[in-house]
Amino acid sequence: MTLTRCTQLLILLVASGWNCGHGYAQDASAANSAPASDTRTLAADLKLERVTLREGTKYDGLVQGESPETVEFLEVRRLPGRPMYLMLRPLAREDIQDLARLPPDARAELRERLEQFRRRTLIQGREIDDLKLTSIQQNGQAIWSHAGESFTLESTANEQMTRRLAVRLGQIFTSYRQLLPPRREASERVHIRIFGSTAGYQAALKQLGFVIGNPAVYLADRNLILAGTELDRFDAELARVARQHEQIRKELEAQIAEVPSRVKKLGEELEDAGVGASERLRIVLAEQRKWSDQRKALASQIATIDRANEAKFNELTQRMFTRLAHEAFHAYLETDVYPSRQYDVPRWLNEGLAQVFEAGILELNSLRIDAPHLDALEKLQGDLRGSQPLRLEELLTMSSSSFLAAHGDVTPSEPERSSRAYYYSWGLAYYLAFERGIFDDPAFETYISSAAANMDPVKRFESLVGMPLAEFEETWRAAMLAVK
Repeated sequence: MTLTRCTQLLILLVASGWNCGHGYAQDASAANSAPASDTRTLAADLKLERVTLREGTKYDGLVQGESPETVEFLEVRRLPGRPMYLMLRPLAREDIQDLARLPPDARAELRERLEQFRRRTLIQGREIDDLKLTSIQQNGQAIWSHAGESFTLESTANEQMTRRLAVRLGQIFTSYRQLLPPRREASERVHIRIFGSTAGYQAALKQLGFVIGNPAVYLADRNLILAGTELDRFDAELARVARQHEQIRKELEAQIAEVPSRVKKLGEELEDAGVGASERLRIVLAEQRKWSDQRKALASQIATIDRANEAKFNELTQRMFTRLAHEAFHAYLETDVYPSRQYDVPRWLNEGLAQVFEAGILELNSLRIDAPHLDALEKLQGDLRGSQPLRLEELLTMSSSSFLAAHGDVTPSEPERSSRAYYYSWGLAYYLAFERGIFDDPAFETYISSAAANMDPVKRFESLVGMPLAEFEETWRAAMLAVK
């Protein structure tokens, strides 16, 4: 099935919520999950509905919602040796050949069982305030550290920001394990160093002998991720604004405290001036309303500034988390899944999957990786619609150096080529992972084996997808142009 009729396919979400309007993939291996025996019992005897598409594909699960044009089908996936998880598939009715439904009682039971499964499989990542942090002083600066299950974190950002970092990183690494479960026990956890200033980051790189323009980098030989931010500067700006707000509030509160005595004095002055009782009441009430309106206007002004600061903070941290998710995936792939001394993961695939995870969206306390990478999708579709789209043969045969523009290691003429390589890599990895389910295919093991490293890249890829590259490319292009 192509994405032509499933342009909003929601696949492999790592989330803590599921209801009649949204489907979030859940995994029994997440923290706070049910005991393994309970989860197996839950999955083993589920009676499922089945949808069969005209082109032959069959999905088992539950019809979650319907419209005249679409059926929202929640697929229940139980692959051998893998935890059960859920995927929501919006399917066009014209693509459906048959829909085998359960009786109402059985449907109600299935819905309840899946809701029970959801409740048992909350995402790993403790509450921010529960995280254990330690702090040391180094050159007059506080350095916070945290030891997670998959990583150690060291941060020069403030305590609260470091807690947010630790929670998000825990969610990010959990999402990696859903798509690519660890195949080996890492000999050591990846070490992540976050700097509250770009200057601190660049100084650390210089000390290690690197000159890199990228705001974050994974150093595989050291199992180390470094990332720079401007959190220190922004924290200082927030603190300044907070002090201003507090001063304004204090002045306002002092003025408001004087309102009763001022109103009383105003009434007395009006009475002495011979103003009638009804007129005095009107003037006094008008004065009270004036003070009330001034207070509300100031509160609204402060709230507007606070919202703007919050939006700026979210923008700043989202950029940082995007970079971290990308670099941390490289580290996870190397340490926990396919170490380069034993496997040969092509660079396009490594970079493409890293972009899939960097586009993850945090909702409530969960990381979603269902939606396409909007920037990469826009660029890819624009290029595919152009007169000279990149051929997949060129992507597959690109050297690793073609992906280094972001690290400042190429000539000025190369960044455009590198950028193109990145968004094409994202599109190919996204399609293979989510539409073709390539990681569940035994051919994938052969594709990334060290023995395949010396094969012709095109023939190697054709063995993976089981068809000539030209035929695959036509299907892939149509599918990616249909994604919205």
